[in-house]
Amino acid sequence: MKKTFALPLLTALALTISACGGRAPKALPPATSFPYPEPPAMVTDPTQRASYAVLHFWDKYFEAPSRYSEGLTEQAFANYVTLLQLAPLASAARAQDTLLSRAERSEAARDTASRMLERILMLEEKYLYDVNSPFRNEEFYLPVLRHILAWPAIQPEARARAQHDLPLFSLNRLGEVAADFTYTLRNGRTGTLHGIQADRILMFFSNPGCENCKEIIEALSNSMAVQAQLQDGTLKVLNVYPDEDLSEWFAYMSHYPKSWINAFDAECIIRGDTIYSLRAIPSLYLLDAEKRVICKDAPLEEILRRLEQ
Repeated sequence: MKKTFALPLLTALALTISACGGRAPKALPPATSFPYPEPPAMVTDPTQRASYAVLHFWDKYFEAPSRYSEGLTEQAFANYVTLLQLAPLASAARAQDTLLSRAERSEAARDTASRMLERILMLEEKYLYDVNSPFRNEEFYLPVLRHILAWPAIQPEARARAQHDLPLFSLNRLGEVAADFTYTLRNGRTGTLHGIQADRILMFFSNPGCENCKEIIEALSNSMAVQAQLQDGTLKVLNVYPDEDLSEWFAYMSHYPKSWINAFDAECIIRGDTIYSLRAIPSLYLLDAEKRVICKDAPLEEILRRLEQ
């Protein structure tokens, strides 16, 4: 089970957006399928097709959103999140901004009873914010936090939560150089993240006995690609215990692979939420040779896909 360190945002979220006047649109029959966008035939590059798809994903939906059930909308949102991962980061961020702006305008135009904005925000939180979601992605959730802070009718508790999360989610963003820190080994020797030399570095923040941590250890140990990279030195795994009680960590040492750098944060800097944001344990980061972030707090499946490519 994951240890959660942040309360869900929507427990504090309540929006009151004033409605605009106007004639109610003519009722249309319920939709039985979602109108997925079709990129133009001349767009053949997979990345460009993904960009087009996310940027136009909700075009037809917002022409008559009341036609789509919550179940159909959620299934479409899950597919949308999958496409976000295939699109360039700039396109994904723009798609998120567009979706949130449309949801706000749609609710205001149809009156607050439509709950359109609340529905989209709940899906954003469920798929991209929740620490137990396999799709969680702080980079994709940053536009949500910015929109919440920009809405004038936001409740104070929701604003406070977004103000708390925004600087944390902005730490160690994709493509940035990860923050350096000093780690301590079992024998008392120290090293630094930036002192590790390898083509790729996998940072694994873990706790002894954590069931999800055990699953990650087993999966990495059973991956032939990971083991081959560890053997030839192109990959290093830095396994960091970020908490203070070291007795349990020392007792658990035999469970960690000897080929890893198994260490603890003696100064407890990481747990202080000043250079890294650990909303839950375990947490995985993948870095390149220059310590730039490739994956941030990513699910195990994404890490394995990257390492086994």
